[in-house]
Amino acid sequence: MLPTTDTVTAPYRSMLRGRKMKRCLASLAAGLFMAISAGCTTLTSTPAVNADAAQSWALLPMNNLSEAPQADSQALTMLETQLRTRGVRQVAVYAPMQKVSLRTLLDPARQLNDAMEWARKNGYRYGFTGTINEWSYRTGADKEPVVGLNMKLVDISTGEVLWQANAARTGWGYASLPALADTVIDDLLEGVHFDNVSH
Repeated sequence: MLPTTDTVTAPYRSMLRGRKMKRCLASLAAGLFMAISAGCTTLTSTPAVNADAAQSWALLPMNNLSEAPQADSQALTMLETQLRTRGVRQVAVYAPMQKVSLRTLLDPARQLNDAMEWARKNGYRYGFTGTINEWSYRTGADKEPVVGLNMKLVDISTGEVLWQANAARTGWGYASLPALADTVIDDLLEGVHFDNVSH
């Protein structure tokens, strides 16, 4: 008796189903791995904006509410690098020439106002400021890094907030805090589209 078409194709169909199942499982595994490796992230942002990379940018003081004394300086250094990698060439960090009083240090709003005035006098177009809410390793055996940031892009001439975003991210045990912070800043800057980038 000759085999029918169904008896010939049945094993082939079964093989195809097996291959599809393997591909599906592989895709699910890859997605799960990416989700796990990314840690836990929350991000809230106003609509994305376009900004001119050819203009001059000022990095203004960040309000450091974390328990890490130099977190603001570290964040500004990372932000400067991120901006330069995106094609911004004229970047300056606000550093007052005269000694800052204790009263000013304890008044973030006054310090930001002084920085904005400095930026206006020096003809800067855009300014970045923000708040560091968390910058630490969690206590415990695994010591997961945790970073929480708020960032604002402001128009120096008018003081208008052009864009604002918050992000909080937890890394996995024994991950690097600076690496996690750099990733958070990179994620936040996805909300700013840079025009006139020179190559």
